[in-house]
Amino acid sequence: MIQSLHKTMIKVLAVTCIASPIAYNGSLSDISAEQAVISTSNPYYNEVKAPILVPVWSSPLAILKEDRITGQNVTALAENGKVFALQRNEKLVALNATTGKKMWEFGSALAPLFTYSNGFIYGLTKSGSLYAVNEAGKKAWSASLSLPKATSIQRLGSTIYVTQESQFAAVDAVSGKIKWKAAEESNNFTGLSELMEMDGVVIRSYLSQGALTTAALAAYDSLTGKKLWDHTRQWWPLAVKDGLLYSITNTLMMDDDAVNRNVKVSVFNVKTGELKGERLYKWTDTENKDVAFTFGGVNGTAFLDGNDFYIFQGKKLVKYDFWNYSAEGKPVQTWTSMAKEKDYPLNQVHQQRMLYSNYDTGTLSALKLGNGQAVVLNNGENPVVQTDLFGNVVYSGQSDGLFHAYDMLTLKPIFTVKTGSRNFAPSLKTGGMLIIRTDNKLLAIKLPSSIK
Repeated sequence: MIQSLHKTMIKVLAVTCIASPIAYNGSLSDISAEQAVISTSNPYYNEVKAPILVPVWSSPLAILKEDRITGQNVTALAENGKVFALQRNEKLVALNATTGKKMWEFGSALAPLFTYSNGFIYGLTKSGSLYAVNEAGKKAWSASLSLPKATSIQRLGSTIYVTQESQFAAVDAVSGKIKWKAAEESNNFTGLSELMEMDGVVIRSYLSQGALTTAALAAYDSLTGKKLWDHTRQWWPLAVKDGLLYSITNTLMMDDDAVNRNVKVSVFNVKTGELKGERLYKWTDTENKDVAFTFGGVNGTAFLDGNDFYIFQGKKLVKYDFWNYSAEGKPVQTWTSMAKEKDYPLNQVHQQRMLYSNYDTGTLSALKLGNGQAVVLNNGENPVVQTDLFGNVVYSGQSDGLFHAYDMLTLKPIFTVKTGSRNFAPSLKTGGMLIIRTDNKLLAIKLPSSIK
């Protein structure tokens, strides 16, 4: 019993020494925590609350090499319930979009550039040849183009067009026969990927470099590839109708009046390039107190949507009837611009909403054309890396790896996917499946029945 009492006393003394500051030879100030200079909290952070969905399957994608990172690469497409993807072994694979099951594999040494049209995949090999394979994985033809750094493949009508810097080629979509190859001889022209074919003429966009780098257009005979004409300071055509091409003229450093503004539309004969007329859509910028000329974004850009010609006039958005032009004509409708400082227009109207994106946050916003109200469509917890709009659903991949889906009309979140990636590429959708593209990987999501 004495031994037990002795042990108990030792324990009590030990606890007392630990708990009592007297047992420490220093002072209390020596062991106190450092005080923060300032400490504040914000309980009002945003949090998206939605059901968590888990991918039903995933698949790796080809890893792009530095010499192929052009901003126009294609490593996956989704069509007719199938996903066509370039694998890391540089072969094309077709996957069942619902199950992820491999259906077939094709080729070798393929480049990350292909497109789909009318039941065929048209793609590029690393050596610069063009190939065609049908949806069943059977090769239709190949054409040796020697364009290993091509930036786009497009089917327009019965022709496949391939662009590479100042060069481009035309190939028969059915037979694979090379129709012609053309190259822009001017050292001042840098070829872009935009193409259109109309009335036997192929229009291509360029950058014209000189004292001022600006947009340019060039026209070619679709049968022979012969160059017909070119014009500098012309943006991509608004429309081609009745043999006439309508294009906004870049008047920067030519007509930089900060108060008396205008958008100039030039009208050309599409076959000859002859100037047939000009239009001026004028307005006065009464808000410009410091008389500083600003251009781009919400300041002076414009686009055509059917009959509606929208012009962003700084604090205002206006709409004209494009096909009923008169020199002193007035807008048929005007809205107060609700765009924030870093918002830029996407030149797209969807569900009677003018769409904008924000440079800083990546968020998608809209101006409701019916009532003038501005709304943010995907306000998440972190900056948005990738936004895709399918139907009435906005899909957003964030820098924290969360991927959210929102109803565009109600603004309510529908679901969230934890991807584990900070990087996203444009999403794909086929049937009831959404394919999220992250760091060289596909993640397949079965969409809720509420999403059509």
